Amino acid sequence: MRQLGVGDLIARSFVLYRANWRWVLSMTVPIVIVVTGVTALGLGELGAHYHSSVSLRDAYIDFAASGLVAVPLINSILARWVALEGRGERIRSSELLAGALEVFPNVLLVIVVWVAAVLAGALLVVLAFYFLVSWYFVVQAVVIDGDRGLAPIARSAALVRGNWWRSAGIGLCFQLIAALPHEAIVGAFDSLASSANSYAVVVAGEIVSNALTLPFLAIGATLYYLDLRAAAAGR
Repeated sequence: MRQLGVGDLIARSFVLYRANWRWVLSMTVPIVIVVTGVTALGLGELGAHYHSSVSLRDAYIDFAASGLVAVPLINSILARWVALEGRGERIRSSELLAGALEVFPNVLLVIVVWVAAVLAGALLVVLAFYFLVSWYFVVQAVVIDGDRGLAPIARSAALVRGNWWRSAGIGLCFQLIAALPHEAIVGAFDSLASSANSYAVVVAGEIVSNALTLPFLAIGATLYYLDLRAAAAGR
């Protein structure tokens, strides 16, 4: 079975996102606002004066909040939605959110294991990149295929096996595309924050950037996962 090229995947991701952007943002913006806002409030950033750098502690906390809560929830919601859209099925937004919350403990488990493996593999850079790419689709394995425990890791690795370089290249392309608006938005809000001398404006920039770019990455990852899945089934 012929697999989709990177251009096809990017185009399909844009089309799906653009055609449903109001609904997509209605599902993802509240998650980003709550997670980013609560984190910023806890770190005292909403009432702080503007500063161009953050401490390592604050950076780690921001990363944990986004990587372990916001991103997995958004990926869970949109993974199921994309899979259902591909089959021509519809489901209520409330059911998608309830489903994402229901599987969140399973998603969090494999995300934590994945991140831990990547960090441990950082001692050997090649190993870190191997885990980063091979286990990238653990959320999709939980949500779409219903895998539990550590089975999503094995599922993701099995699908990527033989497609590692292709998967890494496609993932890099999606990240670079998302990085362009991210940097533009963050840069614009950073300038505003400096003028207003308020770090809350920086936080607002992070919310806007993440709300716009994370859905694109989630949709693209799910379309590629489904492509890998279909190719494996057709072997």
